[in-house]
Amino acid sequence: MLLGRLLKFLGDIEEFYDCVGGIIGYQIMALELLSVSKSKDSKHRHSKDKFVDFHVPTGLNLLEDTEYASQAALWGIEGLPELGEIYPIGGAGDRLGLMDSDTGESLPAALLPYCGRSLLEGLMRDLQAREFLHFKIFGKQCITPVAVMTSSVKNNHEHIVAICERLEWFGRGRENFRLFEQPLVPVVNAEDGKWLISESLLPVGKPGGHGAIWKLACDRGVFEWLYRHGRKGATVRQVSNVVAATDLTLMALAGIGLRHNKKLGFASCERRPGATEGVNVLIEKQNLDGLWEYGITCIEYTEFEKYGISEPTATNGRLAIQQIQTFYMLTCKQRRKLDHAKMLAAYQESC
Repeated sequence: MLLGRLLKFLGDIEEFYDCVGGIIGYQIMALELLSVSKSKDSKHRHSKDKFVDFHVPTGLNLLEDTEYASQAALWGIEGLPELGEIYPIGGAGDRLGLMDSDTGESLPAALLPYCGRSLLEGLMRDLQAREFLHFKIFGKQCITPVAVMTSSVKNNHEHIVAICERLEWFGRGRENFRLFEQPLVPVVNAEDGKWLISESLLPVGKPGGHGAIWKLACDRGVFEWLYRHGRKGATVRQVSNVVAATDLTLMALAGIGLRHNKKLGFASCERRPGATEGVNVLIEKQNLDGLWEYGITCIEYTEFEKYGISEPTATNGRLAIQQIQTFYMLTCKQRRKLDHAKMLAAYQESC
């Protein structure tokens, strides 16, 4: 049995990281990241690019332009039949310290109790509320397809399936859910890059992070599944922030994305001191040809010191902004051009 578990663990890694050389490529990337983290220059990185720096992204402030925010939210409700939802809910939730009071079993983030219900139930109730609002305004009923990224850590996948079955798939039908399991990746020693072992033939594995959702969804046919349901866009919910969809935030994000045919967008908020959340930044690069490139990326809170991102204060509160939602537009042209190596490189950079 142990050998079978080890082979499955290794096979999942080999498959997910196929675009960078499988297990060997993963190990090389881990060693490269460890090497960079030990560099003395934490603010400006030197690699294939001459210079890299970070700035605060700018965008529409929904708190200031309330009239536009309301209009955008109406666009989002109107366009609900064209949208799917994606929930990256495969996290271990170690920081939450959730435990079953009867068995002492460690529980995943999906079971976080919130207002008397689990996190997953709260997400579904919020979606149903938006669908009902669409019905009240436009007189048409719609059922949104939901893709859920799970994992095997702390029996996350089994817990989520159990919740859905117990609640009869929230009255929406099993066909409107697509569960896809995120592979666990080896935990490495920060000093030498060696894999940690919990017991014989069993490496320590953890979910690789929410950024894995892009390649995994492509590999598992999730985008095609959304297309078959007649959807051309999707909203990726920030499950670690249970109040991120309050007011007009979620509806306005989707509305702007649909109305202006955006390929990718983020709704964010200003940072709070000591918040253990990643942030969005505008990345500025100068490549070897002397040309400048710009783009939005995410930096996790564990990497703030390495990249010179200081704690927010009264004078630098907008040094970076926390990501709370993502909107992704699905297009056939974009789907054909998906480059797994680039997607994985972007994911590694954001982590």
